[in-house]
Amino acid sequence: MDLVVIILAVPIGLVAGGFATMLVDRIPDATPLTLRSRCPFCEHDLAVGDTIPVLGWLARRGRCRHCSDRITPAYPWVEVVTTGLWVAVAARFGWDWRLLPPLILVTALVALSTIDMYVYRLPDRLVFPSLGLSIIAVVVAGFGIDHPQSIVRALAGMALYGGFLLVLHLISPRGMGFGDVKLALLLGLHLGWAAGSSWTDWIAVFQLIFYGLLVSCGIGAFGGLLLAVVRRVTKRDVVPDPQAEDGQPTRLLSQSMPFGPALAVGTIVVVLFAESFVSSV
Repeated sequence: MDLVVIILAVPIGLVAGGFATMLVDRIPDATPLTLRSRCPFCEHDLAVGDTIPVLGWLARRGRCRHCSDRITPAYPWVEVVTTGLWVAVAARFGWDWRLLPPLILVTALVALSTIDMYVYRLPDRLVFPSLGLSIIAVVVAGFGIDHPQSIVRALAGMALYGGFLLVLHLISPRGMGFGDVKLALLLGLHLGWAAGSSWTDWIAVFQLIFYGLLVSCGIGAFGGLLLAVVRRVTKRDVVPDPQAEDGQPTRLLSQSMPFGPALAVGTIVVVLFAESFVSSV
């Protein structure tokens, strides 16, 4: 474990979390991405001090200094979760080329999962740039560790996971959205990369994709049931349900929830603990 890398992961992860909040704020509305942060309500440009991750939100007591509207605590939570994942990735891989792809993965998945929870959509504007940047990172890291065969396995994982969810989508479009299929390309790339660098042990790619989907389904089932109960008990629109009419919850077992966050969490777990799922990795 490289302590220096872990320590560096904290401030850089906070910056990455701040970038993720900007993506969450602007990607769904197709707002141009700029370096200037803004209030999501009055759209006034924020001062540099207001944009310090977590601390800026706390200093303003969760309100915009210009319009005084309350800014959701989801923003600092995104920054905290992103930082925690950066630390976890740094602790897992240390100062190594293998560190690069998962850092991109966790940052993209935090932003995508947050967007999916709010608008039930995984925007192409974020999915495909994340995929392209991940492919570049995998290529750079593959040659950096002198194992270009890892790149082939990553691409194979991308095709396998995306292809499998595409079949599920064609069988049950309501059960598996096409956005999840596109997300699976990104997830499969990283699961294939996590499978290792051997030319011969291709079974690891299949195993990690299987476990990634299995863990995701378990998280999705538990999270969906828990969310449905919370909605029913509190009568609140916790993670808005687009199938609900006039704010009234639907039947307990027919309530909808986004599956993207579950796919993201399952993939992150398997990538970070790949050796526990496949002994040969």
